[in-house]
Amino acid sequence: MISEIFHLDFSFPPVNRLTVDLSRLEPPVRQTSVGNVTDLISFNVQHLLEVSVFPFYRGIPIEVEPILTNGNGAYVSGQLMGHSFHTLAFDNADEVGDPEIGCSYSCIGRTEQGEQVHTHWLYCTDKRPSLHFGVVRNWARQNTYAPLSPLLAAEENGVLVKLEELFDLVAILQIPGAVDGLTQVQIGHRGWLVMAKVTTPQSFGILVESPTLPPMFPEGAGAIAVSAKSKRTLQSVSLDGLTCVAARDPALLLKVD
Repeated sequence: MISEIFHLDFSFPPVNRLTVDLSRLEPPVRQTSVGNVTDLISFNVQHLLEVSVFPFYRGIPIEVEPILTNGNGAYVSGQLMGHSFHTLAFDNADEVGDPEIGCSYSCIGRTEQGEQVHTHWLYCTDKRPSLHFGVVRNWARQNTYAPLSPLLAAEENGVLVKLEELFDLVAILQIPGAVDGLTQVQIGHRGWLVMAKVTTPQSFGILVESPTLPPMFPEGAGAIAVSAKSKRTLQSVSLDGLTCVAARDPALLLKVD
């Protein structure tokens, strides 16, 4: 599925100079589902052709010239709860300038169907062996951006890192009439303590394999507390303030600032 884009002239003539105000060029990501992934997670890939890359000076309208032309690569855009991420990894391109790692750039290309695409502005994250660009934004914090390598968002199943294998995963629920108003419900026998690669700051959570989630844990439910044991150390691991991001198998409960 394709993220929201600008539909312009499909003829797409060669780009030599850009005179529009790139500081306003931040197209939103359409929050759509991909397979079994819910609106809390989206992951969209477009193969772009004839890409030109321009310096991007956020908030400063100025005429700029491309530092790269005639590029081809994979543009990934997606969302993980309140974070959006965008990456562009080039297969090849003609360099007419010298991109600097850590500096920001904006890109214009076209899809294989001929639709013109303006990417979100991106940081240059790598120059060798190929050019990589990427950015992640935390929408809950004003002007909170961080560089993101395309290697961290290369595929949908790769946006999480499994840190510790867990067993005996139990959710703590508030139930009227229960002792202290709390009760425990087993939600799985095996899972993982995970960290998200595509959030800023880093987000931690619980991935539950073959879950048995209670009815009050639909996708989007928040303020969830889970306790489990580490298979490696047998220590108890507890996280609260979790949100149910995905109620499928595996289920994902994530704590995002």
